[in-house]
Order: sequence, then structure tokens, then C-alpha cells
Amino acid sequence: MKKFNYYLSNLENLIYGKSADRFEDRLFLITSLSITLVLILSTYFNWAIGLDDSLVYLSAVGIVFYLALYLYGRFVSLGGSFYWIISIISLIYTDFIWFLNFASQGPIMPLFVVLYAFLILVFDKKYILSISILLFVNLFGLFLVELFYSEAIGIYPDINSRVYDNYIGMVFSFLVIYSFIAAIKKNYVHEYERAKMSDNLKSAFVANMSHEIRTPLNAIVGFSSLMTDPDIQEEDKKAFESQIQLNSDYLLSLIEDIIDVSKIESNQLTVKLVDVDVVPLIKQITQSFQLTVPQSKNVQVISNIENPELVVHVDRVRFEQILRNLLSNAIKFTDDGIIEVGCQKNKDFYIFSVKDSGIGIHLEHQQVIFDRFRKIDNNKQQLYRGTGIGLFLSKQLVEMFGGKIWVESELNEGSTFYFTIPV
Repeated sequence: MKKFNYYLSNLENLIYGKSADRFEDRLFLITSLSITLVLILSTYFNWAIGLDDSLVYLSAVGIVFYLALYLYGRFVSLGGSFYWIISIISLIYTDFIWFLNFASQGPIMPLFVVLYAFLILVFDKKYILSISILLFVNLFGLFLVELFYSEAIGIYPDINSRVYDNYIGMVFSFLVIYSFIAAIKKNYVHEYERAKMSDNLKSAFVANMSHEIRTPLNAIVGFSSLMTDPDIQEEDKKAFESQIQLNSDYLLSLIEDIIDVSKIESNQLTVKLVDVDVVPLIKQITQSFQLTVPQSKNVQVISNIENPELVVHVDRVRFEQILRNLLSNAIKFTDDGIIEVGCQKNKDFYIFSVKDSGIGIHLEHQQVIFDRFRKIDNNKQQLYRGTGIGLFLSKQLVEMFGGKIWVESELNEGSTFYFTIPV
């Protein structure tokens, strides 16, 4: 069973690739691939049963078209406008096949039902009425064509050709519908598992958050009570004040992160994008983080940006929040070496990076560390403080800027977090 699941997983990765995360994208890929296979068989059967050459050629054109669509969707990104264009072209293509394949006498009528089901699954609810009107107007037009211009449509060369064509077409329609149902079922199981995991992660998050809040509160309360002790020396009181300030800042940051997560979940988090010269901001942040490195660690935090000026269209506060989250993680998991903030520019994006020489991240964890409440410790011998929401917040903020975030890492070799901002 494990071997079968392994091969199934590899087959899915081969079909969908890594970029198709959305259900709609995966449905589009499996549908375009299924239609390609169906058209290959249709082309052969149309030729074998002696149908008109124009129908054979049209099926062959469809093979090229839908295979190209699959390859485009497999290796390039997809989008809403792309779906609209493809849907209109598919509808026109189906109309041509309907006309050449003897209209309602042939096997094409079920394909309109299949196309309608596909459009309902791919598009948002707000488009359903427009899609329904478009399809029904199209069908009414075909009805009028067949009613008043039936001589232009033609008839089958013999009864056997009609029987073969209709039953083969019905089988092909079943195959496409099956691909829909399989994709829907797969998505349902996937979302159900994600919901269960999310519920477990929330429970773990609440338990961990209780500990994370109590720890600085206990320090604040404990050191504050010692400050009133007349026997405590002034030098010790200054050390206590430092601890109170440090834990107060940590607690404030923790509460702000929790509020931000709540805003994201309710779609209330907003950003104010303005032009910001981030070079002095990054230098200021790296210098402040250098002062927070514990004395037990031999870590140097540096900025390696050569440009004297780097103007980026971002929310200054949120950009700083992203960097602080990434630097906090880097310092937490690095005991010795250099933590380096860098930036490169290509045609469309600024690519910022935070590179460390820490414990690294296992490959299987690199796909999930940006999920909500996900907290991963590779080192079981050492306990690392944290809530598991810093990277999740960073991902959401970067995407609100119009960029993306990812990590490259090897276990015990360090990690480099990258995030992009549009030029």
C-alpha cells in the first residue's frame, strides 16, 4: 500500500507540478489532459468509422490546442482572465464539433453539460449567472440553426456510423466527467485533512501561547516585586529593569502578532503602500538586532546591500515587521556565524534575502513552515521559544505587497529566506 501511495504521489507531481496549489488549477490541468487523450481516441475512431475528413482534422487541431493548454498550465502560471479566454474558445470549439458531428444526432450534446459543470467548478459564484446565460443563449442559437438550416448539418453516412459515434462519444463524456469527480473527491479529502490538521495546530498553538505569555509575565512580575526590596543593590536593580524591559517588549510583540493574525483571518489587515528608501531602514534594523544577540552566541548581523539608495513601494511598518520576523528566526536558530541581509534586483522584482548559518530546515518541513501555527524544531535536544505565527504573518504581508516568499535550506548548513517586492 505504501508503495502504491508513493507511485500515486509521484504521478500527481508529474501531472500537476509544484505550482498548481489551487483546486481550480489542478482541475484545469487534469481536464485539459483528459480532453487531449479523448480527442486522440476520437480522431482515430472518427477516421475508422468513415466520418468526414473535416471532423477528423478538427479533432486533430483540438489535440494540439488542449495539449498546449495543459503544458502552459503545467509550467506557467494561471489566472482568472486566462480561464475566461479558454472557456470562450472551448465553447466555440465545441460548437464547431457540434456542427460537423451532425448536431443533436451526434454525441456532442453531453459535452455542453460537461463544459457547464467545468465552468461552475472553476469560476466564483458571482459569475454563475453570466455563465448560465452565455451557455443557454449559445444552445438556443444552435437549436435555431438545426431547426431552420438542418440541410447544412448533414446526416451520418449509415446507421452503424451513427450508433458507433454516439456510444463512443458517451463513453468519452463519462471519462471526462470521471476526471471531474476524481479531482473533486481528491480536493475534498485534502481539505478535510487540512481542516483536521489546522484544528490540531490551533490546539497546540493555544497551549504554546499560554506558555509564551506566562513566561514574560512571570519575569515582569517577579523582577518588579524584587525592585521594591530595599535590600537589593542599585546595580542589581538596573539588571532587573533591563529584564523587565526585555520581557515587556517580547510580550508586546507577541500580542501584536496575535492581533495581526486575527485581522488576517477576518480580512481586516490593510497595508499603506508608499515609496520607502529601505537601505537606511535595513541598516538600522540589523544594528538593533546585533545588540540583541545573546552573549552566549558568536553571531554577527550585517547588511550586505551595495546600493546607496533602494526605493521600494511598500508599507514601511509591515516591511520592517517582515525583516524583524526573519532576523528573529535567524538569531534564534544560529549559535555561530553570520546573519546577512541582502537584496538583488531583476526585471520585475526586488529580491530580499536573510541568510544564516544556523541549524537549517529539513526538506519536508520547508513546504509547511509558512502555514498558520506551524512550529518546527529540528533539534530535539534544545527548546526554542516561539509561537509559530511569525513566518505565517511574513508570508501574508509579502503577498499583500504583490510578492512571494520562500526558503532554501540544508540541515546543519543554514537557511536563506527570500522574499520579493514588485519593482
